[in-house]
Amino acid sequence: MSYAVIFAFLFVGTCCAEMHVSNDDAALVLVPHGENPDTSLNKVIIPHIEKGGPLPPLPCVVAGSGTHEHGQTFLKHNFHYKCNNGTAEVIACVSEDMSVIQINRTFLRNGIRHKCLISGETVTYEQRSTCFENGIHYDIGDSFRNGSFKIICKENGPVIEGCYIQNRESDIVLLGESIIIGKQKHSCEVMPYGKIRYTINALGCRKGEEIYSEGQIWTDKHIRYQCVESGVTRVLGCIDEGGLFIELGRDLLMQGIVHRCYKVNNTTFYHRFQCEERSLHDCLINAPTPRRVRNIYNRKI
Repeated sequence: MSYAVIFAFLFVGTCCAEMHVSNDDAALVLVPHGENPDTSLNKVIIPHIEKGGPLPPLPCVVAGSGTHEHGQTFLKHNFHYKCNNGTAEVIACVSEDMSVIQINRTFLRNGIRHKCLISGETVTYEQRSTCFENGIHYDIGDSFRNGSFKIICKENGPVIEGCYIQNRESDIVLLGESIIIGKQKHSCEVMPYGKIRYTINALGCRKGEEIYSEGQIWTDKHIRYQCVESGVTRVLGCIDEGGLFIELGRDLLMQGIVHRCYKVNNTTFYHRFQCEERSLHDCLINAPTPRRVRNIYNRKI
């Protein structure tokens, strides 16, 4: 995408005149604006002007464009001029594809916005790239909302600046950052392959009606849990009535009692049964399967 600004100036006179008197005759010398009548190579001499007599309509002498008669129109760079009695006035702007943009008008084509603006004695031609989103053209520097994302139009196209916070009209989380509001963490994450994701995570872990803070450990029905980051609950293991702790996935034989702590699908079980005068291996081979576990296995079949 491209960006360009071109300026033109509406001078009171784009050519200047100097009169020389010789033998009661006068000659009018026209040169491009700012050039010296004595040294200019572009001057036009109108001879034999009677002193005090009426002047004919004057041509326009424009540097780099030549001489143009009164009333004639011509192009120079991105501007369309008309010669008005020696003054070259801008009457419109012209794009590279020769499209005409009238003064104080805007013209949009192929994602490029063309403007022809007048301020005082200055006419400005602007050519700006735009971003096209949801049927709307946005200028460079404009920002707009698309779903959960705030997007800014830049020269190389639309760029996501951040994620809008849920239930808020204007507040955003900047791209790649997180903020904490109350007991929630709002994140605007950059995912693989350039994807952007807005997420909300509780700062604690909810278990029934209870909310546990990050790092907190608790026990519920022989299962020991810990609240880790982003509101995730992790199972640490199992514990019996006497405080004996068995890590998740471990089996323990103590005083003729086998203690088991294991997972089936997403459910953690604490299983305890008696097994005397045998090794742990033999006990596990002949271990009874609790009815709840059998039900889960049956659902899998």
